[in-house]
Amino acid sequence: MSDPHKRLDDAMNQRRLELGLQWRDLAAAAGISYEALRAIRRGTSRPADLTARKLEEALRWEPGSVRAALAGRAPAVREPDPDSPPAPGLSPGEALRHVISASAERLGVGADDLESIFQAVRRDLAQAEAARQAGPDDTPPYGTPDLSVMVLEARLAAGLTLEAVAELTAEAPGAAAGLDVGWLGRLERAALSPDEFPEYPQLDALAYALHLDPARVQEAAGVQYMNVRSVWSGDGQSRAVGVGPVSDEDRQKLENLMQMYRRTPKK
Repeated sequence: MSDPHKRLDDAMNQRRLELGLQWRDLAAAAGISYEALRAIRRGTSRPADLTARKLEEALRWEPGSVRAALAGRAPAVREPDPDSPPAPGLSPGEALRHVISASAERLGVGADDLESIFQAVRRDLAQAEAARQAGPDDTPPYGTPDLSVMVLEARLAAGLTLEAVAELTAEAPGAAAGLDVGWLGRLERAALSPDEFPEYPQLDALAYALHLDPARVQEAAGVQYMNVRSVWSGDGQSRAVGVGPVSDEDRQKLENLMQMYRRTPKK
């Protein structure tokens, strides 16, 4: 095999492995026979311009990459189109990996930055799933998913799986057993049915496992499952509870009332 064709064969071999393709898959994707592809690889046939373009399309190379490989230059990988279907033999997960890798390289995103990005993506996907579960015109019989978002963000920030959180809740003071993993997943997706809404022992276990303020956890649960909101006095010593959204005007009135009826310090 001549050197130029060996360089092309090596480049095609590396790329088809990246795409998860067999040689026969590559030939089919390029619309040429397996024998024609083998002849190109062996150097007994030089690819015509149209054949070269078909190979570049199948390998997701930029135009001119086949000639570049023959000349000893590296082929240029075409940036994946997120809206295009995966290449033959490529699973959706692999296709997504290639899209993310190409996009990260183009945007200058380093490997150390990806974890925080993936956490944000997981949060976005979980919130989108919760919205789909509720339906576009089907408002849940409880408030906004404050507790669901709080738990999801705290778990991702700690780098914990649902299973790890369940194990940690078993260590909470007074806990008889850890929380159910399936229940935790439905909580994060805001998909709990009314008979599954968390009670104080479960909220305390969540606060312990995720190092959250128990009072904040209880308030978030009140907002989500009872549509109850807390209004604190300016000094943080008194709390009023209201049902439904509280306007700025009503909040100020409540704060004024709490200030008026606050306890007088003993002399």
